[in-house]
Amino acid sequence: MYRLGIDVGSTYTKYCVLSCRNKIEDCFTERTPIRQREYFEGKKGDFPSASCGYGKANVPFAKKSVNELTALAKGSHYVCPEVSVVLDIGGQDTKIICHENGTLKNFYINDRCAAGSGMFLINTLRMLEIDFDDMDLQDIRSEIRLSSACAVFAQTEIVGLIAANVPAKDIAGAVVGHILQQSRSLLRKVNAENGILLSGGLTQIRGFREMADRILETRCIIGPYARYMSAIGCALSLPSCGD
Repeated sequence: MYRLGIDVGSTYTKYCVLSCRNKIEDCFTERTPIRQREYFEGKKGDFPSASCGYGKANVPFAKKSVNELTALAKGSHYVCPEVSVVLDIGGQDTKIICHENGTLKNFYINDRCAAGSGMFLINTLRMLEIDFDDMDLQDIRSEIRLSSACAVFAQTEIVGLIAANVPAKDIAGAVVGHILQQSRSLLRKVNAENGILLSGGLTQIRGFREMADRILETRCIIGPYARYMSAIGCALSLPSCGD
């Protein structure tokens, strides 16, 4: 019997199919629909399912809904059990969790400002007409820094950079750097001597780990299934073969 974990995020929905022996059979993602309940009501749940994320209540066939932080703790321990601190940069917020063997112990969430979340990057890429999949931070040559902690004022800075003919890829890189800078205040609240595990869609960007190492000044790890850890944790919350 398979189990399905569904992480309904603000931008993307992530899925994990787990075997009864806790082996990952598949992970996949799609854009989160606008009419979530209507969309998921049209889906047939073939496996026992659990949901988490902003839209977790909109999955009618889910047997249970799971707190996103609890799911992230379970999933990150499954993926990388040697690291107990996780930095997750989501579409709407950035959070750090600390867990012990997959059990959530503590967490910190940034102020709800778009400048510290993935949505800031998404909006900037639209403005710059850059496809997310084409981003490569290894190509960044300039060290542009945005000074404003507010997304509204930071966007004004971006407009100024565009007017100054700064290459679009360098502006996009500055936005990623800005998001990481916003995470530093959260990191001060935890003991990250053994490094941190990075989670979320930004981990898919080439060169992201190296930039995170430099800005956060600690060892950063991107494990397998980095954007799916909450979905994995959801699936793990369901009974396995032996339960």
